[in-house]
Amino acid sequence: MTNPNISQLITTTLESQVPKLVDNVLNNHPLLMKMKEKGNIIKESGGASFQEKISYAANGTVQWQGEYDTFDTTPQDVITTAEFSQKILSGTVTMTDKEMKQNAGKERIVNLLESKMKVLESSLQNELGSAIYSDGTGSGGDEIGGLQSLIADDPTTGTVGGINRATYTFWRNQLYDFSVESVTPSATTIQSAMNELYRRCQVQQGELPDLVAAGTTYFGYYEDSLQTIQRLSDPNLGKLGFNNYAYKGATAFYDPECADARMYFINSSHIFLKFLGKALLEPGEATRPVNQYAWVTPMTSLLNMTVDNSRVHGVMIA
Repeated sequence: MTNPNISQLITTTLESQVPKLVDNVLNNHPLLMKMKEKGNIIKESGGASFQEKISYAANGTVQWQGEYDTFDTTPQDVITTAEFSQKILSGTVTMTDKEMKQNAGKERIVNLLESKMKVLESSLQNELGSAIYSDGTGSGGDEIGGLQSLIADDPTTGTVGGINRATYTFWRNQLYDFSVESVTPSATTIQSAMNELYRRCQVQQGELPDLVAAGTTYFGYYEDSLQTIQRLSDPNLGKLGFNNYAYKGATAFYDPECADARMYFINSSHIFLKFLGKALLEPGEATRPVNQYAWVTPMTSLLNMTVDNSRVHGVMIA
């Protein structure tokens, strides 16, 4: 029979640790940290999918006219909705009866639970950090759709948010492919390639990339191309140990989770992490399975990454 006092102690202890755990997970990744700063990690109140309103065409009624000309009242259908499925990220915190007896007393149990939460935190950081760059096909399609899906190597194919990029050109991200451009990637060519992709991402007035995420090879080329007097551009990222430099109005940073020969140009105003529930990560109730000598508490998140404007992002490949 479940002991309600033990169950309540485990559950409430884990609940008290969740805010710190979530902050640590988000602050462990530059993109998530920027999204958090901009308020783009968003709690949704409900719904069967995460939705983004997309303005995909200009309003054709805008015109120059004479003082007695009539207004153009042609109905305009220029907005559609992108729908992103909700994915489940989960982990568990377990406490065996043996551990409970070895740590008798409320304070010792709480300390043990806090230690277990740190292990869970590290695992979540690793899992979410790699998922950010995924194409959404991992774990049999149960993984979130990361940058390889939202900012695709081939933006002319595939369906993102229910919208077919082969059909709708407004939903395609920008691309710089060294092989197509007949350029060999190196420290002497990387900055001109970055400049070109940066310009391509400026398809809308006032919209500029503010983050450049790169893997080992391309960040190495960029770093080698810089003058020695250039310094870290973002003190917050620098304090957290992220190697980063100023590039135009953006912060260029190295991420070991990013593929070696990839560089993403991201407009953080148009990329989001959405979730359902009271918090990004929620503990369930601590229960004791009938066939186990342990207490098990599930930790779950219902989430996905979304975009509301694909054209302002870009990727560099070879």
